[in-house]
Amino acid sequence: MALTTTWTNQEVVSFNAGTLADIDACITEVEDKLKRGTLSANSSPTSTAVQRWLIRAKEELCENKNYTWTRKYVYADTVAGTYRYALPADYHGGQCTVRDTTNDYPIDIWPVSQFDTKFPDISAESSDEPVLACIKDRELWIAPPAGGVYRLELEYSRSGDDTTTTDFSYLPELERYRCCDKAVAEACESLDWWDKAQYYNAKWEQGLMKSKKSDARKKWHKTHFQAVSWLQDFQNRLYQQ
Repeated sequence: MALTTTWTNQEVVSFNAGTLADIDACITEVEDKLKRGTLSANSSPTSTAVQRWLIRAKEELCENKNYTWTRKYVYADTVAGTYRYALPADYHGGQCTVRDTTNDYPIDIWPVSQFDTKFPDISAESSDEPVLACIKDRELWIAPPAGGVYRLELEYSRSGDDTTTTDFSYLPELERYRCCDKAVAEACESLDWWDKAQYYNAKWEQGLMKSKKSDARKKWHKTHFQAVSWLQDFQNRLYQQ
């Protein structure tokens, strides 16, 4: 008996750049933390200086983490019952990764044939936390359909060149916030707020360390390595005997 699939009335949600979509949004984030009013060409510090500090933080981060402008990060908040999410206009194909940042775990991307074999009628699946995905027709399909609001992070290869030095789009959004912390530290130093400068510099350094640890976990996850404690290993050996 042939399977029938119903796709009607399925909303397609688009990915976007995130909360800190560009350097202007980052300047506003720094402005909010400084609490000295609107930053401008005549304020202290100036908006131009803050932009310069943001760019410096971005360059230090890219040097430390090997980020490249050819890879870009975008975000989408899932909608309950929705499994189709439109890819960005500059999606260039090739390898990409998806992460559920709400629950902090990667989502495996399957080939279309394998995905369709497991989910011949995905609209009939019960909604829950998404654990699998595939790319078809310039859309990201997730399975099962989202059971609520989860933030998805899509890292992908983009078409076109990086046309400005102020482009922050190829950084994960969390890293953009960290760049703001570094810019706030620089701003506090310029104002002789040494205690606050030390505090935000410490946040910047701690953020880098957390990011490195996260990268290490992702590396082991990709190799399907799972650490086993000595106690668990000992108990397993006793059970096997």
